[in-house]
Amino acid sequence: MTPRNDLKAQAQHVAATAQRQLADAHADRTLQRGQAELLALLKDQQHELKRLRHDVSRRRSGGFPWGLLLLVGAGYALYRTTPSVRDRIDGLLKRLDPGVQGNLTRAADAVGDAASDLTQGKNPADAAGRAAGEVQRAGEKAVDGAAETWQELKDTGRQAADDVKAGHTKGIA
Repeated sequence: MTPRNDLKAQAQHVAATAQRQLADAHADRTLQRGQAELLALLKDQQHELKRLRHDVSRRRSGGFPWGLLLLVGAGYALYRTTPSVRDRIDGLLKRLDPGVQGNLTRAADAVGDAASDLTQGKNPADAAGRAAGEVQRAGEKAVDGAAETWQELKDTGRQAADDVKAGHTKGIA
């Protein structure tokens, strides 16, 4: 290599090194600016979180639950104005009924589940067992109700007979 080519190679090497150092310095400045912006955003968010925590703690300290009232009002309006919603809610309430009607509704649901299980190739024994249990409970409640009614009729009949006897005894004496 000639001294001129050697000098030229050294100059190119120094220029490339200088360009890398300038690029690195530029990247460092960009990172520092990004970090500064991120730090400022985090401080703003921290301030907002403190403000929100203060608002939430102040709202928890009592007062009337207006949000719940609005939710209930909207639900009632939906119930009154939309027949499909009303039918679904009435169906759910029938299933919650602890009386004979609730047992029969739940038994009908279980029979439907058993039929669905059969069409899907599943074993319907669980659903059929639920249906039988609901029908049994409905029958027990109906028998209990009939027994109570019979006892009330007997008591009323005895009381009426006693009243008649007491009235006739007083009239004779």
